[in-house]
Amino acid sequence: MKFDQKEIDNAIISTPDMAVRRRGGVQFASPITPRENMRLAFQKKQLWMPSAGDKNWFCPYIIPDNPARAFVIQGPKYEGPVGGDDMFGIYWEYVPSARGSIVRPGNPTLTDITKWREVIHFPDVDSWEWEKCAAENIEYLDNIPIYQNICIFTGWFERLISFMDFGPAAYALMNRKTKDDVKALMDALSDLWIDIVNHCHKYFGHHFDGFTFHDDWGAQDGPFFNERVVREMLVPYMRKVTDHIHDLGYTCDLHSCGKVERLIPCIIEAGWDSWDGMAINDYHALYEQYGDQLIMAVPGTECPTGADAEAQKEFAAKYVEEFAVREKPALISGYDRPGNDFAIEVYRLTRIKYSEEDGD
Repeated sequence: MKFDQKEIDNAIISTPDMAVRRRGGVQFASPITPRENMRLAFQKKQLWMPSAGDKNWFCPYIIPDNPARAFVIQGPKYEGPVGGDDMFGIYWEYVPSARGSIVRPGNPTLTDITKWREVIHFPDVDSWEWEKCAAENIEYLDNIPIYQNICIFTGWFERLISFMDFGPAAYALMNRKTKDDVKALMDALSDLWIDIVNHCHKYFGHHFDGFTFHDDWGAQDGPFFNERVVREMLVPYMRKVTDHIHDLGYTCDLHSCGKVERLIPCIIEAGWDSWDGMAINDYHALYEQYGDQLIMAVPGTECPTGADAEAQKEFAAKYVEEFAVREKPALISGYDRPGNDFAIEVYRLTRIKYSEEDGD
C-alpha cells in the first residue's frame, strides 16, 4: 500500500482524556486502522511504525481488581465505586491525587508465607456477571480502532506484595527456606489467571486482541531481584500462562516498571511478546540485542525539549534509521513522544520505507 500524502494531510490531532485514561496523539488517515497495523506488527508485517498509543487496555468492571484499583476502562461509562476489595478481598485505598489505589502498608493479610493456603481465599470466577458484561462491551470492542488488551491486575510479584507488604514479599521470594511455599502460591495464581483468561475467551471471544499483565520488577536504579530469582520464582509460572494465552490465539504483553533491562532475557523466556517499560532503560542496547525477540516501546526522549519542527524531523530520521527495522518491530513510546512533528515524520518515513520494501 503505497504512501499517500493525504494520510497526513487529513490526520486528526487528539488530546489526552485522562477520564478514560486514553493518550492523545496523531490519528492518521491511514489505509488500515492502527489496530490492524498493530496486529501486523506482531507478525513483522506492519505498514508503519506503531505508537504505544495505538493500543489500549480493556479493563471491564467484571474483574474486581479493576474498580478496586480505580482502573475501569470499558464501553459503558463506569460510575460505580473505586477502591475497596479486590478479587481476594484485599482492601485497596483510593488516592484521588494519583487517580489510583494502593494497599495501605502496615497491616498485611498474610504474615507467614507458609500459611497462605489457610489465609488466602481464591475467588469464584464463575460467579462474576460475565454474560452481562460481554453484552455491554462487544460493540465497543468491535468498533474501537486501536489494539485492545485485557489487563490483569495484579501480577505475580505485585500480588505477593498486596498480600504481605513489599519488604516481607521480597524476602519471601528470595528466602530459601520458604521458596517452595512461594512457588506453590505462584502456581496457584497462574491457575487462577488461566481461569480468568478462559472466561475472557469464552465471553468476549476474539473481539479483543491480547492480554497485558501488570508486574513491576524494579526501581529507578535497578531491579528488585536478580536473574536467578526471576528464573526460578517467576518465569515458570508466567510461562504456564503465556503458553496458554498463545494456544488461544492472543498476544501477551508485560507491563513492568523500573530499570529492569538486566531482566529482559527473563521476560523473553517467560513467553511475553511485548514489554511496556520506562524511559530510564537503555533502549539503544536493548533494541540492538533483543528487538527481534520482544516488541518494546522506544521513547523519543533524546529529541531536545522545545525543538522546532525541523529539529524534530531531523531527530525522527535518526530515530527511524535506528529503530524502524521491519523484522524488529518497535513502538514509538506514547508517554515520551516529543511532539506531533516528530510523530508525523516517523509515520511518513516508515510508511514510505516499508511500502518500498514491499515493492509498492
